[in-house]
Amino acid sequence: MLGAASPLTWDLLAGREREATVLAAFPTAVYLRAGDHHEVLPVVSSDALMLPTALRLPLPADDLVWGLAAGDTVTLGRGMLRLPGWGIRVVRQWRPAQVRPLTHRVPGHLLLAAAGVMAPGGLDADLADRAGFTLRAALRGDAATATSLVDGLVGSGRGLTPSGDDALCAVLLVLHGVGSLTGLRVASAATSARRHATTSLSASLLDAAAGGYAVPQVAALVTAALRGDETATATALEDVLAIGHSSGRDLAAGLAGCLRVLALLPHAVPRPAAPEHAPEPAGRDLP
Repeated sequence: MLGAASPLTWDLLAGREREATVLAAFPTAVYLRAGDHHEVLPVVSSDALMLPTALRLPLPADDLVWGLAAGDTVTLGRGMLRLPGWGIRVVRQWRPAQVRPLTHRVPGHLLLAAAGVMAPGGLDADLADRAGFTLRAALRGDAATATSLVDGLVGSGRGLTPSGDDALCAVLLVLHGVGSLTGLRVASAATSARRHATTSLSASLLDAAAGGYAVPQVAALVTAALRGDETATATALEDVLAIGHSSGRDLAAGLAGCLRVLALLPHAVPRPAAPEHAPEPAGRDLP
């Protein structure tokens, strides 16, 4: 079978052959740990949630039989993923969704309005506040405070992506969206230092969020909210709330907290620069 790899995990597939351990297997996805704690390769069906790090397959879950369980080992590298009885050859890359830096400042009242769109969803107010405090510390370059707050978020909660991690993803995506290099440096360093405290899958998604990458639904929500677009925010929110048991709701809580802080700290956000055009990874083939 042919597959398309994310540029974020391309090196895992194109590099030397190695063994990978199955972390979890579901009808729509298999999660493989292929090295360090945060080096995770999701292998997903065409109807799965499109994680930004995933190896995408052309078939829906109903047409796939993974033949894998947690703890099993597989082999990947040199452009191949070898599963029991079948394999996947990686032939190209696909472009994961990314929050692009803003090109203009958005008035505070529009950010508050976007945050207000999320209020009726029954979001975790405490989680929203903690995310907002983390964003504020990062924007100010207060590494000590940001590190303490990040330590309290990473791994907080249950599941493959704990609640605190989902909210922290929102913080990282917002920092990328407002173009705060200082904020990203502070928050990313604190997150990387604590990624051993959460699940491997969640650690890998936090790494992706630091680069502005997320599933398409989340990237659309963060982009709409940072632009102060109430209508687009409301539309995107519906899709995000449907993600996982609580992941979408927890990320939305983190985003709401961040928006409220941004609205009150307009001068803490750097003036956006002209947008840069990232290189197009789609279509890059393995040699």
